Amino acid sequence: MKKIIIALSLTLLGGCVGMGRVGLHPETKIAYFDGHPYQVESCLTVAAQDRRLYLEQDDPLPAGEKRFNLVQDNETVAWVEMSKFSHHQTSATFYYDPKAPEISASVSAIIAACKTSL
Repeated sequence: MKKIIIALSLTLLGGCVGMGRVGLHPETKIAYFDGHPYQVESCLTVAAQDRRLYLEQDDPLPAGEKRFNLVQDNETVAWVEMSKFSHHQTSATFYYDPKAPEISASVSAIIAACKTSL
């Protein structure tokens, strides 16, 4: 009986969130950028497009932080949460599948490109 309740709960929760390839236990990378959140968002969008990825805005988090999906071939491959860290800095946290080295490399390249250009 307990197994049925757990399975039903997981099914219902899984139906509410499109997890894509991110999974239940994602790898995370946090980066800090010198710039306003709008500048960082613009840079991340361009850097993602250079790698044939698309940054798609998602619903904001309760604290007002912006949330995005990093999409490749119509599939979410990473989540990005962005917030103002200090007066001159913005933080971005990337969540992605730890078993996807190509996504990890793309996230690292996107971060490096934006750290250089901002």
